[in-house]
Amino acid sequence: MKIIISLILLLSVTFGSYAQSDRLITVTGDTVAGTIDILLPTDYFEEINFKSDNEKKRYKAFQFIGFHKDGDFYKSIKHSGKYRIMKEVQSGYMGLYMYRAGDSFDFGSRFLYKITNEGLEVPNITFKKAVAQFVQDCPAVQSAVLDRTYKGSNLDELITAYNDCLGTRPQVRRKAEEKYEPVVIIETEELRLINAISQKLQDESISDELRTLLRDVTGKIENGDKVPGYLRSALQEETQGYKSVKKEVEKLLAALQ
Repeated sequence: MKIIISLILLLSVTFGSYAQSDRLITVTGDTVAGTIDILLPTDYFEEINFKSDNEKKRYKAFQFIGFHKDGDFYKSIKHSGKYRIMKEVQSGYMGLYMYRAGDSFDFGSRFLYKITNEGLEVPNITFKKAVAQFVQDCPAVQSAVLDRTYKGSNLDELITAYNDCLGTRPQVRRKAEEKYEPVVIIETEELRLINAISQKLQDESISDELRTLLRDVTGKIENGDKVPGYLRSALQEETQGYKSVKKEVEKLLAALQ
């Protein structure tokens, strides 16, 4: 009987370790073990289900940095107006990722992404022109793209050559005489409302997701960009439990329409 009980306990521990083999990297840089299910994409956002011993929660792609699942790494990358879950194929200063086009569950579309947050959907028809422009900071690789040494069929070689090029060439420094005009940000009604919301929430325990969301919305407004629907919906959802800012949130959402 003791042997049977020991075997049952061992299987339980083994199964528990296996079931929580996935790892989620939060926006604060913390890594949490659990199980992750990738959900079908929608028009405005992509998300996952995350389960651990202490948590069961649905995360949208803008609420995490990335995650490890089944031996693969997935990263949250912004493309075409929304944060997408992209599967890493090749890493580096410029990496290759696969993402889901439309409402497909298959990670079948290719995306080049630099750590400077520059990205390019890999085209088929205009491959030479688009990719040559994307790698113009390395003339040798750009020339190899233009003479078709590098094509869509050997994209991995192109990426390796580009990353090697950046690793060996000297860093370009700004000239001392160059002058840059300061960016002047005018406080709009939307920014005033966000500041009011942030001030009222200072004494409350708010989630990292809400902090990140407020920063993203603020950045959009400061850059003069339209705040997309998925961010407005997320803001409405994340602030539902905070009655102290209900009035300001309603005014902000109305102003962002």
